[in-house]
Amino acid sequence: MAHRFFLSLDQIRGDEVHFEAGQVHQLRSVLRLRAGDRVQVFDGASARDLVVELVPGLDQGRVVGDQSRAPEPRTRLVVYPALLQRDKFESVLQKLTEVGASAIGPVHTARSLVREPPDARRLERWAAILREAAEQSGRGVVPRLLPAVSFAEALADADGVRVVAYEGERQHDLHSALASKPPRVSVFVGPEGGFTPEEIAAARASRADVVTLGPRVLRTETASPVLAALVLYELGDLSWPEYS
Repeated sequence: MAHRFFLSLDQIRGDEVHFEAGQVHQLRSVLRLRAGDRVQVFDGASARDLVVELVPGLDQGRVVGDQSRAPEPRTRLVVYPALLQRDKFESVLQKLTEVGASAIGPVHTARSLVREPPDARRLERWAAILREAAEQSGRGVVPRLLPAVSFAEALADADGVRVVAYEGERQHDLHSALASKPPRVSVFVGPEGGFTPEEIAAARASRADVVTLGPRVLRTETASPVLAALVLYELGDLSWPEYS
């Protein structure tokens, strides 16, 4: 597989691309590529890579072709995971990108251990994780990172079918919640300790679907990518289009 790099639109100028200093270091010193070698670059907005031939110095390249990537899911899936401690939340961002989430919105909940909103440095780190996960997984589109808001605000802002995973639910499942095959789905996963009864009551009052993920209690960092994958599977978005 060719090495892939995310480039912002201002790094792509016609048939020329320009690599940032960190990318040049990776090309030269980590990957040990040379002039004439080829890599693939993507802009994070379309399911298409540009094939780029490196020039001497490796700070630039010349576009010599393009390559289609696997299409994005037809379902617009927005995932609202509860804020977690740093390493756990970074893993959630990575896995949700790999699975195919369209957007990710961090949520403050009553039992969240993380109380402070992410600062600029943390948001920059998270954006880099999304780009790197898209590079690794072969996605052409980088998920949008939404502002961190409260659970109540996220419930109000979310569109499409809204699904709340709750370990206290025993009957209503994801298959039933998605029976109408909606084109837009928003899913919510609670923190360690889960949602409070008051939060679940508010979700039900707002007509969100409160669902079970089965008899076993999942860690919250596991539940988010599992729920995202189950949604896309139920709606036929984990199959190649020609076979779906």
